[in-house]
Amino acid sequence: MNTKKLIIGLTLIAIFLVPVSAKIAAGENDQIDVTVNNGDVITVTTEKMTIKIIPNQAHLMWWYGVRASTDEVFKLQLVKIREFAGADTILDNRSEFGGLSYNLIRNDWQYSIDLTETELTITLSLIDFLNGADMYVVMHIYNYDTPIPETAEVVDALSEMKFDIIINDWVFSEGAQGYAIQSYLTEVEHHNEVRIRNGTLAENGELKRTMFFESFQYDYDVVAYYEWLEYASVYNNADILIDTIDVGTVFFDDDSCIPPEDVPGFAEGLAHVYLTYPNYGDDNKMVHDPTIGVIDLAQSNVAPLYLLPLLGGLFATAAIVLIVKRKK
Repeated sequence: MNTKKLIIGLTLIAIFLVPVSAKIAAGENDQIDVTVNNGDVITVTTEKMTIKIIPNQAHLMWWYGVRASTDEVFKLQLVKIREFAGADTILDNRSEFGGLSYNLIRNDWQYSIDLTETELTITLSLIDFLNGADMYVVMHIYNYDTPIPETAEVVDALSEMKFDIIINDWVFSEGAQGYAIQSYLTEVEHHNEVRIRNGTLAENGELKRTMFFESFQYDYDVVAYYEWLEYASVYNNADILIDTIDVGTVFFDDDSCIPPEDVPGFAEGLAHVYLTYPNYGDDNKMVHDPTIGVIDLAQSNVAPLYLLPLLGGLFATAAIVLIVKRKK
């Protein structure tokens, strides 16, 4: 076989063995890396965590460290937004669901990515529900610790991702007391025993709820978490703050798991969570601020994600050199 043709052939194989992806705004930020593959899976890496976002399934997965693979992957998936009725603004049981209901696992989510020198913003957009409303999930990762406006909270640099859940121009059905956003929280790898529990009052602090992932691998220390404020902001069409509403948290007995609030008393690694928002009037904008994050307990020696293409190229080059030497 002609040596030149062989080299060209092996080079093409090396190229196609590298995962198809595009790096976003290379060089803009030396601490946050973003790629999008040909299936629209967004991968974000910092020195402290890795996040994969799958827009058309309305979910994100994250783990600690900059790893190509890991034994523990934490997942939050938005499932539905559903109105509820009843005697008050507290969702007591499933029978109170009624009115508008929308599945959030759908193919018409759109996304945009903005990477600057100091932060990453990814916006998922679901436009034009049947009642004219729009939904946005605006995710932020910062290079530096950053206060959340109008709160006492701070987003930790590179180890947390804050995301705004924004519902714009919702028109409530007659008799609706509010709506609930259903999601589920789980660990997806199942290599280690991972449990989820609600944070205690002391852990949560004032006006905040937290759900913790605890890992057998680290003697049931907390390795990751999902947290949210117990209030949300409401703005009018002029983007002026007009109200602050309470955000409720509901677990139903017939779901597979209700995370306990005390320690011990751990739950299995799956939780169905309903965040509830009372009727705040039509055609306004509601903004709520959850956060996901990791605890830096251990770092892996597994190759970082951004090194895989480089390593693939190096291995391919080494193979080509070896073959050429043998030909000689």
